Amino acid sequence: MGYRIEIDQRGCITCGVCMDVCPVEALDMTRPTLPGVETGPGPGAPLPWMMERPLQVGECIGCGICIRECPPNVMSLITAEGIVPLAPRQGPIDRPAAATVDGWIPLSRVTKEALKPVHDSPWGNLFRWQTRSRPKPWQVWTTMVDEPPAIPIAPCQEACPAGTDAGRYVGLIGAGKYAEAHAVAAEVNPFPSVCGWICTAPCEVQCRRGVLDEPIAIRTLKRFAVEHGTLPPLAPLATHRTERVAIVGGGPAGMSAAFYLARLGYPVTVLEAMPVSGGMMAIGIPEYRLPREVLQAEIQRILDQGVELRLDTAMGRDFNLPDLEREGFRAIFLATGASKSRRLGVPGDELRGVIPATRFLKEVNLGEEPRLSGDVIVVGGGSTAMDAARSAVRSGAATVTIVYRRGRADMPAQHEEIAAAEREGITILDGLAPSEVVGRDGAVVAVRCQTMRPAPAADAAAATSRASTAARSTWEPTGEARELPASAILVAIGEEPDPSILPEGAGIEVSGWAGIVADPKTLATGRAGIFAGGDVVSGPRTIIEAVAAGRRAAASIHEYLAGVTDGEAAIFKAVRYATAPESTLTLDISVRPRVHAQLPVVDIGSFRATEAGFTPADAHLEASRCFRCDAVYGCPSVSVLQGRGPADSRTNADANPIPNPIPVPTAESAVDPALGGVQ
Repeated sequence: MGYRIEIDQRGCITCGVCMDVCPVEALDMTRPTLPGVETGPGPGAPLPWMMERPLQVGECIGCGICIRECPPNVMSLITAEGIVPLAPRQGPIDRPAAATVDGWIPLSRVTKEALKPVHDSPWGNLFRWQTRSRPKPWQVWTTMVDEPPAIPIAPCQEACPAGTDAGRYVGLIGAGKYAEAHAVAAEVNPFPSVCGWICTAPCEVQCRRGVLDEPIAIRTLKRFAVEHGTLPPLAPLATHRTERVAIVGGGPAGMSAAFYLARLGYPVTVLEAMPVSGGMMAIGIPEYRLPREVLQAEIQRILDQGVELRLDTAMGRDFNLPDLEREGFRAIFLATGASKSRRLGVPGDELRGVIPATRFLKEVNLGEEPRLSGDVIVVGGGSTAMDAARSAVRSGAATVTIVYRRGRADMPAQHEEIAAAEREGITILDGLAPSEVVGRDGAVVAVRCQTMRPAPAADAAAATSRASTAARSTWEPTGEARELPASAILVAIGEEPDPSILPEGAGIEVSGWAGIVADPKTLATGRAGIFAGGDVVSGPRTIIEAVAAGRRAAASIHEYLAGVTDGEAAIFKAVRYATAPESTLTLDISVRPRVHAQLPVVDIGSFRATEAGFTPADAHLEASRCFRCDAVYGCPSVSVLQGRGPADSRTNADANPIPNPIPVPTAESAVDPALGGVQ
C-alpha cells in the first residue's frame, strides 16, 4: 500500500507551490514542450527549467502539506493498494541567472521552481512560511478555521486522548536522548510507564507509516524510554494556593487530576476506597501484565508533589459530600470508576460459582489467592475477560474456555491479549451466547449457550443503526444450542458505575445506565464545585482516556477556583518539557518490517511479568521507521535516506538513485503513458 497524490489538472494553476512545500520531494512538475511566456517577445523555445503540471515522483508520507497549501484546492490524497506508480524526475531544475531585458522580468525570477534543499520556503525571504491545519477541504484560508493550532499535529498525537506528542519522543529515542524522551512522554500523562505496558495504543491505529507497511511500535517505544531514561526533576512550583481540592477515587482519572492540580499549586487530598491506590490499574490488571513496582513508582511520583492519600476510605461508608465540604474542600472531583460487574441476566446466574470477573481479579491482585478447579468458563471478549481467563489458569483451573457471542474480529480485547491467552492453552469459542446456567445442589455444573451467526446484511444494517456498538457486526441466534461443563463461570460482559455512593438529595444527576451526568466539556455536575469524570461518567473506557479526563477535570477546577479562562494552558505551562527544534530530519521511507520485542515466556504457574521490552538496538531501529509527522511541518531541511524517490532534487532520477527495497515493475511490464514512468 501507499499514498497516491491526485491532482485535478482542470483546476491546477501550475504554480508549483505543492512541489516546493513537499518535505520529501515526492512531487515534481513536468517541463513544457512548447514555447511559453517565459521566452519573452519574439521567437523562442521551451525553457527546460520551467514547469507545467505537477506529478508524483517519490514515495509520499501522507503529511498532506501539499493538499493544505494548494491555492486552488485541487489536490487530494488517496490510500492505494499495491505499489503506487511514480513518474521519473523531470530533469535538472538548475537554470542560468535571469537577466532583465528592456525592463521585462522573467517569471522565473519570482517563482520557486527549485525544491526544498535550495529554498526552505516557497516565498523566499518575503516572510516565514509554516503550514497550518485545515480540518475541512473548503477551509482554503486559515481565517475559515476555528481556533487552528499553530501547526498541524501528527495523527498519533491527535488520536491519543491525552494528546501525547508521540512523534517527538520517538524522534528523541532515535537520537539516543532517552531521558528527554521519557520527559516528553510524561508531560501530559503521569502514567507513561503504565501506558508503555498496557495502553490500547490508539496512536498506532492512526500511524501513517501503517499505510506503507506497519505502524510504529509506539507503545513499546514509550516503555523503552521510561526504562532507559531517567526522568528529569520537575521545576519548583510557581505558585502555592490555599484552596483545598478533594478527589474521590485513586484510579487513573483521580490520580491524574491530583498530579496536575498539585503542579498548579493546590493542596490535594485523594480518598480511595481500596487498601491500595491505582484503582483498576491495581486491582483489575494482573501483575504479569502490569508489574506492581511500575505502577507504584508512578503513583509515588504523584504523591511526591504533596498529594495526600487516604486509603480504605469509601464514600457512602466513611464520608459523604457534606462531610468534605465541612472539612473545607473548595472543589471535589468524583472519579470512582465503573467497577460493578454486569450480571449475565439469564436463568441460574445466581448460582454458587457464577463470579463477577472484576471481583475475582480484585481477589487475585490483593493477594487473597483465590483457588479454582475443574472447567472454568469466562464469558466476554474484552480485556477483563482475557485477564480473568489467564488468571484462572494461574489459580488452578484444569481448563479455561472463553465464550463470546460475536465473531473473533469483534472482540474488544487487543490482538496480543488474545494471542497470549491462546499461547497459554486457553480455548476461545466465538458465536456462543449463554442462555442458561445449569446447576445442581445450588452450584453451577454447566452453561447452556445459543449458537450465533452473522445477521443478513439488511438486518445487520438496521440493527447496527439502532445499536450503540455500531463498530461491531450484528449476530443472531441460529436456533441451535450447546452445553459446556463448568465448575465456575467468570462473568466479564461489562462494568458500570455504582450510583449507591451518592445519597438522595445530593444534587447530582445520575443517568439511566447509572453514570453521573456531567458537562462534557467542563465535567461540572449540577452541584456547584462538584466535578466528575472518567469511567463514572463515560462508562468503562481505557486508562489513557481516564488520564485525559483527569487532566480536563484539573483544568476545569483551576478555572473554577482561580477564575481563569484556560486551565489547560496553565497546566501545559506547568508541565511542558521543551526540547530544541530540529533543524534537519532524515527519514527512511523504504518498506521494512516493524520491530517486535521477544515473545514473553509462558509461565502459567506464576503471576510474574515476562513480557520483554526493546533492546537499545531494537528501539533505535524501530524509531528510525517514523515518518516524523510531528516535525516535517516546520523543519527547514528534510532528507530521505532510503525509499522510492530521488536522492537529490537537483539531478536527474538516474544520476543518484536511492536504494530501492521495493520490487518495482519494469517498464516492459507496465508503463503509464501519462506519467512516462512505471505503475
